[in-house]
Amino acid sequence: MKHYYYLKLCSIGLFSLLIIGCQDKPEENKSITISGNIKEDSHWTADKHYILDKQVTVEAGTTLTIDPGTVIKANPQEAPNVSMLVVARGAKLMARGTAEKPIIFTSVNDDIDTSNDAKSSLRSNDVGLWGGVIILGNAPVSLSNGDDETFYVGLEPNSKNSYYGGTNPEDNSGVLEYVSIRHGGVFIGTGSESNGLTLCGVGAKTIINQVEIFANQDDGIELFGGTVNVDNLIVHASDDDAIDIDEGYAGNISNFLIELVDASDNAIEISGGQSEEAGAFTLKNGLIDGMGLASTAIYSIDEKAKGMISNVKTTNMGESVTSNNQSKGVVIKETVNETKNIMNFEWTRAKQN
Repeated sequence: MKHYYYLKLCSIGLFSLLIIGCQDKPEENKSITISGNIKEDSHWTADKHYILDKQVTVEAGTTLTIDPGTVIKANPQEAPNVSMLVVARGAKLMARGTAEKPIIFTSVNDDIDTSNDAKSSLRSNDVGLWGGVIILGNAPVSLSNGDDETFYVGLEPNSKNSYYGGTNPEDNSGVLEYVSIRHGGVFIGTGSESNGLTLCGVGAKTIINQVEIFANQDDGIELFGGTVNVDNLIVHASDDDAIDIDEGYAGNISNFLIELVDASDNAIEISGGQSEEAGAFTLKNGLIDGMGLASTAIYSIDEKAKGMISNVKTTNMGESVTSNNQSKGVVIKETVNETKNIMNFEWTRAKQN
């Protein structure tokens, strides 16, 4: 079954996302395979098709700009050659799409082609087809050994491009706006699976807004420390957690929609930092749709976590566990079960055989 997925959220007029847009037909239909490190400023345009082959890393001091309407696909590879996009500390990813022309990251197995309005035949159970997007920044993280930096497990530990964390809470890794990340999440190394979007030590001047993560084998989005704010987020059909917070993340996640599936674990998993100085997060203005599942936790919160959860509604949660909050440092306010008219969210999903 093909899906044409248009989703709109009208929460105080803040969220309007066209997941697959009808776009002007490109003048060219050229495929460009990208591999290795990007060492100079690069510009990807919507009139070409880009194929990620193995790990592609934007190096420090370099900016990758992606135009609205660009589709980036990734080859299937197994560890240690997983195809994924990594943005190193000191690099920038400027991926600013629009509601009509979102930027789409997906697998080469996805037959979507926006140049001729071809819809995707992949579904929400098509997961683990590539490695996702990883952004590494210089903002603070809270680590068990007291260090202010570490490497992302699954990346090459001897490479400076694999490290994140630092002392700059205002660090800027660029922009992700009107971006859809689909069908990712794969084993990338010992003890590590990739998420749809991974933000490690990402700073507050980075813009993450109007982002969808669709059908991921591990977490939809995971934040390892950092201070970046995430606004207007959709996570649909993650096999593990929809949102995962670790290492003293101290930003705000607001205006979000989570849709669970049978394979989902927790809707939101929160782990605290390893030091007394670890920051506190804020989660607010969200809707969690359990799609009628049973025995799925809304929250799983460990004892070291610190933060505030407010105005997060739930629907269709069946017999789900309301929360497993082991922390005295996390306050949950105004979380109720409702079935309609929740926070003025409105969405339509049209499906085409």
